[in-house]
Amino acid sequence: MAQSLPGIVFIGVVDCAKLQPNLREMSAAGLVVAAHTSITAVPFDNASCECASEPLHGELIETATLKFRTTSLLDTDIQMGFVITAVNGDSFLIGAAEPPYPMVSLTRKTGTPGGSPAAWEIEVKAVGRRTLLPCVF
Repeated sequence: MAQSLPGIVFIGVVDCAKLQPNLREMSAAGLVVAAHTSITAVPFDNASCECASEPLHGELIETATLKFRTTSLLDTDIQMGFVITAVNGDSFLIGAAEPPYPMVSLTRKTGTPGGSPAAWEIEVKAVGRRTLLPCVF
């Protein structure tokens, strides 16, 4: 089973160390979690996010994947988590105070001679029992 978010209108980076503990458990209990920490907005384009579930040893394991391009260099000195908002106004958190943390891949892409800018291609992947947490911020 896969869930794909409609158009993404906001992406922000959070420091997972500054999130409150047990957010995944709260989300699994049906609560909308709060990302009450500083969120750094990231300019982006070509964003997509999906969350796929598959059974493993009798429980569902989710894999959330967020992909986007940005001209900003992300702060790699922190354990990054991401807040995203879809066009329908729903927001989600990828990451938590406890491991496993999202894996972030940064690839530098050059622009084309036709004028597209050089950019960072970002892929965020989180795997666990709950990975795409409905949130408010």
